[in-house]
Amino acid sequence: MNTDLRGLLGPLIAVVILGVIGFQTRDALNSSGAWASRRPRHTPATFDPYARLESQLSSRDSAVQVRALRDPFAYGRAPEPTTKHVTRIVTPPAPPKPLLTAILSGADPRALVRYMDHDYTIKAGDQFADFKVISITAEAVVLERGGQRLSLNRPTKGE
Repeated sequence: MNTDLRGLLGPLIAVVILGVIGFQTRDALNSSGAWASRRPRHTPATFDPYARLESQLSSRDSAVQVRALRDPFAYGRAPEPTTKHVTRIVTPPAPPKPLLTAILSGADPRALVRYMDHDYTIKAGDQFADFKVISITAEAVVLERGGQRLSLNRPTKGE
């Protein structure tokens, strides 16, 4: 019989603790109003500590004239500059000239020209970039751009 009481003692203590927890939870929910009826409560008006300050700030002060106040943004303003800023017109630089690197003379003469980081092999009548090839001789290449002629002479050794 002793062994039967020891076996029942653990579950009995657990039931007692569960009951205590249940009663405490019920009392807490009742006192917080969670289980109370949903009647609207009348809460007394709370005192606003800033109400007096707000009323003073919203009322006009009759002792101060608006004309007597200064403009806070006009004080300390820098004087207007007396010199006018001169705008200079920048002329674009002239486009680079083509560089004649070689002339291949013969029945159908051709020339090697370098212009704007591109190499061109040209003959009379060709057009490259914005140039038209007029003629190629053993000594020079004649180009035309916008009605103006440009003569490129054969490079000498060492150039």
